[in-house]
Amino acid sequence: MPSFEEVLDKDGELIFTNVGYSMYPLIKEREDILRIVKTDAFKKGDIILFKSEIDHYVLHRILKIKKDKIITAGDHNYRKDQPITREQALGKLVSIKKKDGKEIDLAKDKKARKFFYTNFFHVKAFFQMLGTVLHLRRVK
Repeated sequence: MPSFEEVLDKDGELIFTNVGYSMYPLIKEREDILRIVKTDAFKKGDIILFKSEIDHYVLHRILKIKKDKIITAGDHNYRKDQPITREQALGKLVSIKKKDGKEIDLAKDKKARKFFYTNFFHVKAFFQMLGTVLHLRRVK
């Protein structure tokens, strides 16, 4: 089976479903169909696919770009990831096809979610941690 890098190099895009809850509620585990395109043009708020230093594929949102480092975190996480290099970034999520057939084009999706998750990470993290401590966090 080819790696994500091989598919992106060959086809320029990758279509798959994810495992994990780090981007919940935007992306639901094993339910949504994700379309990633190969690019190196990233900006704050984009959701990118990268390979971590321990060779895991990760799909998280960019919080900040500092020269050659990219800071990311999952929308459902209350901790930031270790900074990655631009070389670790494989592509950008451009669309999500939901279970009901509705497709979200992330280039046109101007919802407050992108603004909130990108600019108010600490506020989001505080409420998520508080919910966890109080056992209010509910994940399917």
